[in-house]
Amino acid sequence: MSAPRPYEQELLAPAELCLERLAGEGAVSHAERMEVLEAAASLLGGFDLEGYHEAMPLGRTLASGTALAHARRLVEVLRQHVPIHPSLALTSLARPPLSAAEQRKAGAYFTDFRLAQFLASQVEGGVEQSVVDLASGTGILLVALGLHLSAGNPEALRRFVAHSVHAADLSGEALRGAALALASLTSDLAAIRAMAGRLHRGDSLLLGEAGWRRVVPDGFQVLVGNPPWEKLKVTRHELLLAEGIQRHYGSGYVGQDHAALEQERTKMAVYVRTLRELYTLQGDTEADLYKAFLELSLQLARPEGQVALLVPAGLIRAQGTEDLRQHLFERSASVEMAVLDNKTRFFAIDTRFKFLALRAYLAEGNPVHALTLHHARGQGEGVEVTDSVHINLADLRAARPDLSPPEVRSDAEWATFAQMYRAAPTFDDPGAGWQPKIVREVDMTRDEDAFETEPRPGLLPVIEGRMVQQHHFGAKAYVCGTGRSALWRPQAPFASEVVPQFRISPRALRSAMRARVSLARVGFCDIAGQTNERAMMAARIPADVVCGNKVPTVTFEGAVDGPEIRPELFLGVMNSLPFDWLLRRVLTTTVNFFILLGLPVPRPEGVEAERVAELVLQLEGETDPWRRGELRAEVDVAVAALYGLGFDALSLMLEDFPLLDRGQPALPGEAGSTVTRDLILATAARRWEVRCGQHAERVQRARLLGALAYVPAEHAGAYRARLPETTHA
Repeated sequence: MSAPRPYEQELLAPAELCLERLAGEGAVSHAERMEVLEAAASLLGGFDLEGYHEAMPLGRTLASGTALAHARRLVEVLRQHVPIHPSLALTSLARPPLSAAEQRKAGAYFTDFRLAQFLASQVEGGVEQSVVDLASGTGILLVALGLHLSAGNPEALRRFVAHSVHAADLSGEALRGAALALASLTSDLAAIRAMAGRLHRGDSLLLGEAGWRRVVPDGFQVLVGNPPWEKLKVTRHELLLAEGIQRHYGSGYVGQDHAALEQERTKMAVYVRTLRELYTLQGDTEADLYKAFLELSLQLARPEGQVALLVPAGLIRAQGTEDLRQHLFERSASVEMAVLDNKTRFFAIDTRFKFLALRAYLAEGNPVHALTLHHARGQGEGVEVTDSVHINLADLRAARPDLSPPEVRSDAEWATFAQMYRAAPTFDDPGAGWQPKIVREVDMTRDEDAFETEPRPGLLPVIEGRMVQQHHFGAKAYVCGTGRSALWRPQAPFASEVVPQFRISPRALRSAMRARVSLARVGFCDIAGQTNERAMMAARIPADVVCGNKVPTVTFEGAVDGPEIRPELFLGVMNSLPFDWLLRRVLTTTVNFFILLGLPVPRPEGVEAERVAELVLQLEGETDPWRRGELRAEVDVAVAALYGLGFDALSLMLEDFPLLDRGQPALPGEAGSTVTRDLILATAARRWEVRCGQHAERVQRARLLGALAYVPAEHAGAYRARLPETTHA
């Protein structure tokens, strides 16, 4: 998916156009641009530009009069045509020019003004507090915080600039932008000079707690930031992009400088070792910069200080953040987290990316008892909180011992989530009867040299993630192309054949893996998303095919008391709407083993579990698409019962699946089909004897229109192409 243009860039377009026109026919250099922005800051703050240049001895290209003339036009545009506070706009306009590759390498996605104002609004107190941004960029969070804490009072703003604010960044150009933006808040050159002495160029992480304590011995009362969101690793793909070589994920590597790759990896390994010595709460997974910045922020905060950071949602999801989460809750008297996504284009990244606005008030010896979880979104020129729920930490620990909070939006959702954990053991519980063994059979990158594209006798098809749908193996047939640009054709489950992109010789597999792939097993696509049509997709994998790393396969070990229903029950539960809803509460983009093993899965025993297994067997042998939908609705209702849920819980869960039935005809006068929802609720109403006959009536009307339940939108055409005409009657 291509990166969207940030909304902030659209709002700043008049100012950018004004800056571009300053040079007439030529291009404006970054140095000239910065001088004009400094002149604009002098006009906004009311200080003398020459005095500023004496306080900030930087190279100058433009005469002061020229810079001021251009700046007057810019300030007029900012005040009349840009709906952003002028000082905040200056921070955005002063950002150093970075290529996309440089942004990715540094994790430098500058903070949107809406997020800066929202995060600043969470901080309490006055301007006398000592404040720092450890990776400040051009200072937008510090400017927003000054405006918020001062309530626009000029004298309070002067004191904030003169005494309170500290910043650090690797980029001297970024700090120059921070200086001019903060200077625009006051006319006092003495305050500006004092502020300039508290801007530190360097790596805050390497300076560490000891180094920062030499700067501010007592620590800081407020730490704000949007630290880099970047894993500390060097990949072949990113190095090629940095060298100007375009490559799609999944395609081959051409033009790679292997010596340069190893050199970069060696440098990174040294840096990571140093950080792990300084920051001990980083977990055993890949090092990530934001985690180190959060740990450093907690180290530097005073006993009753505040930490307000923008961080990836991995803080509440990733296995490697457990120690950091535990420490955060132990150090804090209160913790609030607002979950946001990028749909309103805060950053030039995937619109589905989720992140958090974290606020913590610290207090030694008085740990937090409840987490406040908000959901928020961009709204106009601000950020709006849409939902809030308070989660008792004792209850959270009972369900999620690692204290990873689910993304629930209401008390009803939290109650449903907690009930599912009370009703079933986690999948990895040794006493639950599952004993799963999850394996990645071949790696699409590491083993690519063993793949063949032309069919010949004896080769085994390689199954990729896109080929697995719910209860549907071979859901897509390969047509042509490579990587993300490859073309695939959707297929209906009762007409599918295996048409892979790659094949592999059994001789390329280890002996244990050859034995594994000679048997049927179950598998699932581990690429998922909370906002997808469905998140979990599992299917039975037949013998004599090999699954790529995006399709982990599952077998079950040990003997069982009673019938062997584990494979069928696994498929029924994993593909059910209740489990999908549960998974969405804790999912980012991948159904990794850590997530799956920690989720509750009903025990493979009892009449209800056997009923689910029997329904799955019927489903796998059924070719009539309407009957397949009825069987799946029965499975969904039975799985809900296994979790101790009822009709109301199912109704609540169905609100989380707005993309269902996009490929089906809608009832007259309605915007979209709801045939799956109506079929589930009609089935649930019969089971629990709930009086709501409208769902059954709607199902019959939808069927007469030819609607089919549970059909993924991209497969709707493939289904219809295989249906006999009588099916629509």
